[in-house]
Amino acid sequence: MATVRIYLPTYRRHGMLGRALASLRAQTFTDWICEVHNDAPGDPEPARQVRALGDPRFTLVEHAANLGGTATFNLFFQPIAEPFYSIHEDDNWWAPEFLATLLAAAAARPEVVVFWSNMHLAEEQADGSFRPTGRTVWPETNGGPRSFPWGQRQQACGALHSIGAALFRSRPGDDFRIPAVPIGVIEPFRERLFPHPIVLVPQPLATFAVTRQTARSRDAGEWAEMQAMLAATFFAGATWSEDEVAAFWAQSRAQRPPATTALLLATLAQPAVRSLRRHARAADWWIVLRGWVRRPGFFFRLRRSRRRHADWWRFLETHTAARWRESAAGDEIKTVNDAGIPR
Repeated sequence: MATVRIYLPTYRRHGMLGRALASLRAQTFTDWICEVHNDAPGDPEPARQVRALGDPRFTLVEHAANLGGTATFNLFFQPIAEPFYSIHEDDNWWAPEFLATLLAAAAARPEVVVFWSNMHLAEEQADGSFRPTGRTVWPETNGGPRSFPWGQRQQACGALHSIGAALFRSRPGDDFRIPAVPIGVIEPFRERLFPHPIVLVPQPLATFAVTRQTARSRDAGEWAEMQAMLAATFFAGATWSEDEVAAFWAQSRAQRPPATTALLLATLAQPAVRSLRRHARAADWWIVLRGWVRRPGFFFRLRRSRRRHADWWRFLETHTAARWRESAAGDEIKTVNDAGIPR
């Protein structure tokens, strides 16, 4: 049995697939197996590339029908025999020391389930090549692994981890499958399932490809609805002080474009978080009103959201509440330990 099972989903990205396969074979840690999942039925190229490798660590899984991103990723988040698993997206690539470094971090923190590394950003050019941007997903690129308990500011409307640069510990009973949400929010939804803390290795050990074509929706209304849903369920159980909430508003207001819209939309979608409005300014409301003028149907879409996507709301409410309970329990243990009282 191998130490790590790698899942490599692909959909009609033949050149990128070859690069991803090469970066996997270049890993300094070699005790892994890889399932290449072809989500384009009838496309023979993934099978050809896998055969050409002549590497018994690779197997090909042909999907009988196109599943799409969310359903395909759900195939991978279930317990397996191997101690660890990882997902290598076909458009990204890993540094040779990616697996070795994350496995070392996992060995040092046996109680942690989720590890991920920082990523370089590269932009696809018109000729199909990729140009390094000089930027990384996380600004910090040095130092030791960082541990994040639940309740970080980024988790209100987004996620900390990057699915394409992560290592997951396989444990019996864990099931990290999510509802059939748009692919743009699979990481924030799935992060509501993860036991915390989760651990970041700040060194950029993978490259995220900013491609010219994407499976992510361009529906701005859908994105705003998802952001409101995430924010509403986050703040419904948040144990933050008023000062912490005010600081989050200030941070959201400073972003470009401002992220305060998601907070106000959350108060419209979920009455339980209306207290968030105490920190809103006239300019924040003006941005929301301007958006309604441009998209007059969005308000009604948001009001119908709880009925139209009842399963998504229920999922977020259930698992976000579990993360807050987990966080509160961790705070109690820390308080006891800091007081010098044995566990």
